[in-house]
Formats: sequence, structure tokens, C-alpha cells
Amino acid sequence: MADLLRMLNIAKRAMFAHQTAMNTSGQNIANVNTEGYSRQRVTLAASRATAAPFGYLGAGVDVQTVERIRSQMIDQQLLDERPALEMHDFKSSGLEFVEEIFNEPSEFGLSRNIEEFFNSWHDLANDPESTASRTVVRQKAQTMTSSFRRIDRELNNYQTHLNRELRDAVDEVNLITKEISKLNERIVNSEVNGHQAPDLRDQRDILVGKLSKLVDVRTSENEHGGITVSAGNRTLVVDTFNEPLTLTTISESDPGPFITFEGDSTIAQISSGKIKGLLELRDKNIPDYRNRLDALAVALTTELNTVHTTGYNLNGITGIDFFDTATSGAADFEVSASILTNANLIASADTTGESGNNGIALAMANVADNLTMNSGEFTFSDYYNSLISNIGSETQEANFLSNTFGLTVEQLEFSRESISGVSLDEEVTNMIEAQTAFNAAARVISSVDEMMQTILNMT
Repeated sequence: MADLLRMLNIAKRAMFAHQTAMNTSGQNIANVNTEGYSRQRVTLAASRATAAPFGYLGAGVDVQTVERIRSQMIDQQLLDERPALEMHDFKSSGLEFVEEIFNEPSEFGLSRNIEEFFNSWHDLANDPESTASRTVVRQKAQTMTSSFRRIDRELNNYQTHLNRELRDAVDEVNLITKEISKLNERIVNSEVNGHQAPDLRDQRDILVGKLSKLVDVRTSENEHGGITVSAGNRTLVVDTFNEPLTLTTISESDPGPFITFEGDSTIAQISSGKIKGLLELRDKNIPDYRNRLDALAVALTTELNTVHTTGYNLNGITGIDFFDTATSGAADFEVSASILTNANLIASADTTGESGNNGIALAMANVADNLTMNSGEFTFSDYYNSLISNIGSETQEANFLSNTFGLTVEQLEFSRESISGVSLDEEVTNMIEAQTAFNAAARVISSVDEMMQTILNMT
């Protein structure tokens, strides 16, 4: 009778084990479209055998573990590549927006405005006594300076917008790291007590993936199942503790606040991710464009005022500045108040008393061809065109790198899905196998029951 009871116990264990396998396959099938879900697999192992006079008797089967199917190598590669993709992708879209601000080449772009401004001086030189030609010169100058101010204003507004995006991104980082620390606690509490937590681990991996889109991420797992998350040369999460990031203004002259650690105001050295792309746009690209635009506005003011102050207008007056001498850059580039008030104060002659003289008008027009910018390397138009060309090349580079890293990440995600994703055909097959084994174990119980009834009837 003892042997029959042992057989009943073996069959019972088998039924429980294969029922767990069916439940696991059902769980996988139910989550076939769940984002970040890793398929689970039941690992079965023979139960511990018992000693008998003639050897060891098997005790059936046990569920050893329910494990997630993941590739740590692919997960790490994604953590390495995804931040670079997000950085270049953000820069690509940001630089394309900057290109729209400059709007070149265009009939209404600054390049065309500069060209038309100098052409208006040629027209004045052809008719140096014309009031109408002077009005056109003033109008073209106003259009040009207005374009300078518009571009600078929109670049400044974009920097302000980037500061708002930065604040939102930092808040998102803090929210994610706080959630990771909470999941660490739940996972450790579960697994220390011998219970696997595959669903919680999936949730944590999803959060780590989202974090890697914002900053460069490094992770390490301890023996209890908790992870440490590092970014910006410091740890953001250690077990159940997370250190928030914050924004700190170092100097009023900075384009925006710096990202610092809340604990001691140390500047976070973010090296990749969306936040890095945002910082490079705000602190490097846009300030460079604005500085070069400022240099062009100041040079136009200086060079053209130098020529114009030596000329004579229709009233024989000399020494009048064409542009406002207070111009410090594109933001305050403006035609002088006197010229704005009276276009007839525009000088065309280089000699007093000769209203038909066009020496200054020609000299003003010819300034366009002088190698004035970049220590005598560029004309005004060449200098501006080099700026536009530089923006274009940086945009192309960001697009190229975005596409390159995008393909790499896409291939890695495909590889991860092929390993961790759910295959309906495979799960249905596993379920049928488990169901067949379950039914077989049930038949063993039926057979043992018949044997027991036979023995009882014999007595």
C-alpha cells in the first residue's frame, strides 16, 4: 500500500507542476502585446529521491523556478546605444527648427535682405540727388535690421523653450528613479523570501529603458535583486534610495540653469541622452549662432558708419551715423534715429556742395565686397553664408548619426524581441505538452485508484 501512496504523490506533484506550466503559457499568451513583457519559462526538476533497501526511489517532479527569458548582453547594448540615438535625434529635430528660423535660402531671408540693402546703395549712386532712392535705402536698411532682430529674438525664445523642456526632463528623471527605488524594495522583499518577481522586474526594466532615453545609464544588480543606477558621474539609485536632480543657476550670463545633484549641488556630467542633446543645443549651438550674428551686426554698424560719417547729404551736412552706434549685437541692431526721422540725411557725396556727387554712395555699396569679417577672410555675405552652411552641415551630421544609431537600436530591439518576446505558436505547443502530461498524471491517479480498490476488495 505504501508504494501505491508514493505513486499517488508522484502523480499529484506532476499534476501541480504541469498545471503551473500551463498557467505560465497562458500568462505569456495573455501578454503577447504587452509593452516590455518578457516571456516566462517554467523550469522543472526531479524531486529529491528517497532511499530504499535496493536503491533510490524517485519522488516525482517539482517546479524549480519561473524565470524571465532575457539577454543581459542585448539589454546592456541597448543601454549603451539608446542614449546616443536620443541625443542625436533631439539635436536633429532642434537644428532643423533652427534652420526654419533662419529660413535660408529664401526670398525673404537675411541673405537676400543684405543683398538688397547694398543694391539700394548702387541705385542711389545712379541717382545721388533722389529723395526716393534715399527712402528705399532706409527701408531696405530697416528690413535688414528687422531680420537680424527677428532671428536673434526667435533663437532666444528657443533657448527659453529648451529651458522649459530641460525642467520637464529633469522632473521625469526624478520620477523614474523614485519609481525604480520603490520597485527595488518590492523585488528584494519578494525574492529574499524565495518568490520570483518577473513582472516587477519587467516594470523596472521598462523604467530603466525610459531613463536611458534621457541620460546615459549604467546599472548593476546586487545579490538580493536590487539594482544601482548611475548617470552623470554619480549614482541616481542605490537599492531603495534615489538622489534627485535639480536645476541651479550659476551665473546670470549663462544661457540657462545647470543640472546639479540635489544633495550637494555638484554639476551632473550628463554625456548622452535627450538631455545631453538639449544642453548642447542650448549651451553650444545656439549661443554660437547668436554670437556670429552679433559679430555681423556690429561689423556692419562699424564699417558702414565709418564710411557714412565722412559723406555729405543733400543739405551739405556730414558726420551722421547711418546705424545706431549703441548697437551691441543683432538684438539691438537699428538704423540711427536721425536717419529714421529724415531719409534726406543719408549721405551720397564725398565732397560738400556737389549734390550730384555719388562717391559715398558707391563707397557704401562697395563695402559689401570688402573682406571685413573673420580677420579679412570673408565679406559680410560670405560670413553669413558660412554660418548658414555650418548650421546645415551640423544638421546633416545630426541626421546621419540619428539614422545610424536608429538602425542599431532597431536591430537590437528586434533581437531582444526574438529572445524575450512571446511566440503564440510556441506557447500553444508548450500548453499542449503540459496538458498532455497533466492528463497522463491524472490517468496514473486513476490507475492507482483501481489498484487500491482491487487490493481492498481482496481483503
